[in-house]
Amino acid sequence: MFSKSKAASDAPAPRSLGAAAADERPGKPSAPSILSGSLTIRGDLDSTGDIQIDGVVEGDIRSHKVTVGESARVIGAVIADHIRIAGAVEGEITGREVTLTASARVAGDIYHDRLAIEADAHMQGLCRRVEDVETRLAAARDKGQGANRPADKPATETSAPEPTPQPAPQPAPQPADD
Repeated sequence: MFSKSKAASDAPAPRSLGAAAADERPGKPSAPSILSGSLTIRGDLDSTGDIQIDGVVEGDIRSHKVTVGESARVIGAVIADHIRIAGAVEGEITGREVTLTASARVAGDIYHDRLAIEADAHMQGLCRRVEDVETRLAAARDKGQGANRPADKPATETSAPEPTPQPAPQPAPQPADD
């Protein structure tokens, strides 16, 4: 009745965690990768899933869907099918659907198929609707570098701005002695 051989044969074979995760991927969307507000990343991010950023990223981001939270700051290109910006982005944005919320602060060009900008969003740069956004997305992903960062500098480099040359001071005129 309670023999070990019968119990062992009736129990399903144990599955590894990797096998369980592989079974869930095909039909179900996975949870987004979340970068918390206390996290700073220097380097590029590549994902086939969703990324939610609440911290700082100094590098290009390539993904299916990118959400930049209100407290987030991205210095680099954002390349994705669906992009929602609520924080700060300094760099080029390329996406099929791009949404700038009221708290968004963007300094860079936006290449898109559909663009929504809420009232009070700040944007400095060009907005270009691209007819064949697929080609632009593929080129940006294949390039490995993505779009150019501000001033074409790697994210890990920081430098002080060049000082503006000032003209030499002129001597004050002397009163004439008569």
